[in-house]
Amino acid sequence: MTNPTVPAVSVQHARKAFGDNVVLDDVSLNIMPGEVLSMIGPSGAGKSTMLRCMTLLDRFDSADFSYGDLVVCQRGEGGHSTYDPKAEHAARMRFGIVFQHYNLFPHYTVLQNITDAPIVVQKRNREEVESEAHELLRQLDLTQHANKVPCELSGGQQQRVAIARALAMNPNVIYFDEATSALDPKLTADMQRLIRDLASNGMAVGIVTHEMGFAKLVSDRIAFLFDGEIAEEGAAEQVIDNPQDPRTKRFLSQAED
Repeated sequence: MTNPTVPAVSVQHARKAFGDNVVLDDVSLNIMPGEVLSMIGPSGAGKSTMLRCMTLLDRFDSADFSYGDLVVCQRGEGGHSTYDPKAEHAARMRFGIVFQHYNLFPHYTVLQNITDAPIVVQKRNREEVESEAHELLRQLDLTQHANKVPCELSGGQQQRVAIARALAMNPNVIYFDEATSALDPKLTADMQRLIRDLASNGMAVGIVTHEMGFAKLVSDRIAFLFDGEIAEEGAAEQVIDNPQDPRTKRFLSQAED
């Protein structure tokens, strides 16, 4: 059971460097259950690296990092973090991610794409998983596409399959990488409603986006990253409509051009 008073994901004092290039420098970020947090900022600000480390595709050099009560890594002497392999494995069961390009298995049907990880990775009962998958397909208006392969679907349909696949793992947290980059206005509005529905049901949602209008409408909080630091963080409307940091003001004025 998720504790609504404990962050679904917590990253404190994160640092990540590639050689001499410091990409994240003392970044701290929480996402609470039922909250939508968007990370915005210019290219190279550290958003993608932050997302990769939070989804364990990469590792922080140094951070206190946890999913709920599960401690994934802690800073030790000298500042470097020690990762717990068992905790890493358990953490992967607590989040899902919808990639920008969806990353569906091209030779699998829609149903197979959704059920593969719960059956193979989580070792769950096939009948139970397939029953839940059909319910996800119904909720996402994909029932009629269950036996199609990805190339037979539109971009919006592929994205909904990717969302169903992430939700099939029953995560506490779901991440979206550029959720609306290839969507038309109607599908963008549908995505906004879907994300708000997930949050209203207690899901913690983390988003990386370049779409400022979408970030304002869908988010509870926004974190603006600049040169590997969080330059400004606050309520979505406040950050977008009344930014306090001059770097945020400059970025948003350029985004409107």
